[in-house]
Parts: sequence; C-alpha cells; structure tokens
Amino acid sequence: MLKPQRTDRTYSSQVLDRVVSILDCFRPKQTDLRLLDIAAATGLHKSTLYRLLEAMRTHGLVGLDAETGRYHPGLKLFEIGSLAAGRFALERHSHPTLENLATISGETAHLCVLDGSDVVYIAKVECTRTLRIPSAVGQRNPAYCTGVGKAILAFLTQDQVETYIATTRFERFTRKTLTKPSELKTNLRQIAIQGYAVDDQEREEGVRCVAAPIRDHAGSVIAAISIAGPSLRVTKERVAELAICVMQAAHEISTSLGYREAWNQAGKAVVREVSAPVGRLNGNLRTRSSSSRRPSAN
Repeated sequence: MLKPQRTDRTYSSQVLDRVVSILDCFRPKQTDLRLLDIAAATGLHKSTLYRLLEAMRTHGLVGLDAETGRYHPGLKLFEIGSLAAGRFALERHSHPTLENLATISGETAHLCVLDGSDVVYIAKVECTRTLRIPSAVGQRNPAYCTGVGKAILAFLTQDQVETYIATTRFERFTRKTLTKPSELKTNLRQIAIQGYAVDDQEREEGVRCVAAPIRDHAGSVIAAISIAGPSLRVTKERVAELAICVMQAAHEISTSLGYREAWNQAGKAVVREVSAPVGRLNGNLRTRSSSSRRPSAN
C-alpha cells in the first residue's frame, strides 16, 4: 500500500482546484446559488461551470432544485463531513477513558481505526513503567495480526471479511502470526462470541495485547481500544481480567457516542466470572491515582 510521503513540492489539478472553488461558494447564509452566482464568484465560464456542476451532481457533491434552478451542497458532502466529525468526536470522547484504562491496567492504551488492510493508531496514552511498548500515533499495522484489528474485523459482515482476506497479503511476523484465512476466520468467530480480541505475540515477540470494539450510535463497529504490554506482565492468566477493563472502556466510549444497547451475553458472563479480579483492579486504580501525584520511582 502506498503511503503519503512528506514533500515540499506542491501538486495541483486544475479540475480539482475548480471543484473546490465551486464548493467554497457555499456558505451558511448562501446554501442555494444560481449558476450565474457561482460563475461570478469563481470566474469560470458558464459552459465550463455547467459541465463541472453536472459532473459534481453525478457524484452527489451538489444538488439542483428543479423548481428554482439553484444549486446546493449534496448529500455526499454530508456523508464525508459526518465521517470527519465522527473521527474528531471519537478522539475527544476517548481520551479520558484511555487515560483511565492505562491507569487501571498499568499498560499502554491505544485507540485505532481500520483503514484498508491496516489499523491506524489515532490516540495513545502510555503507561508510567520503564519498560513500555514502542508505538506512535499515526503508526500502521496489519489488522489480521493485531488485537485492535481483529476486534474490528470480527464484527464486519461476512462479505467484508472475505473482501479483506482476498485483498490482504498475509505475512508471518512471528511464529504465532495467523497467516491462513481459515485460522483467522476461526479466531474472528471466537472474538465475536466473547466480545474481545487478543494479540498473543502475533505481531511482535514478547508483546501481548487485549482489545475490544467501539460502536457508534447505530451500533456499527468503527474503532477499537486496547491495552498492550510485555508478555511477562500481560500474562495469559491476566487476559480475562484485563479483557473486562478493556470491554468496559470500549462500552463507555460507545455510550458517549450514542450507543445504547447493553453488552452482549458473552461480555456479561465474563464479568461474572472475573468479578473478584476486577475489584482488585479497581482498587489498584485508586492506589495508582493517589500515587500518580508523586514522582515515579521508575
């Protein structure tokens, strides 16, 4: 996959520049414009402008009122704008929860979204321990071998999963990386049942991650939250209790985004199973919170 590179060179497309200049004509108090109004504002010839507007109508970028003959912003802009606004809202609503999750678990907390075949880290809160997991906001990793990636993939439709598998090159990073589609599908079915995903040193030796999906107001999985740490700290014995913390955090963020449906039965069952360890974690939260005012000994 090609990735954007930093460059001092400025690229320009005449058609794209003209389309943007047309869209810039619309303002809060100028949402319905005549062809002549747009031509005057952009300096484009009426015949050129008409062809551009018709092409933009085809793609839903503008609409045309047949009665008044005036153009207005199209629904496609609303769809794209909603995605952008949702991303900002997601980061804003998630940060306090990320901080709390890092405090409770003592490990680094991440917030990620799916972009093509990869997950992208859009927010991170590091733990205060000396030994930490190297990661950065903006970093990409293959979805199939990360906890956050699998937490999202598990809740895609079957057709979407098949498309993902067909367009993804499976590379082995460690001896535990799932490189067979059949293995991944089996793992995703289990994740959908239990409500959380585990990266058991599949991307990097010595690193274990526990992740859970985040849903929007409509119930669609739009992101995932996780905690990651050295496998010597995030042991297999701790996975179940840490999963509760991560699922609680994911549910809290989902609720803040308008999601109202209760946890699935699998999630509730896990809560009952490890209720005592969760109590200890909550106790650790109070201890860590009070001690965080003092300089760390690490």
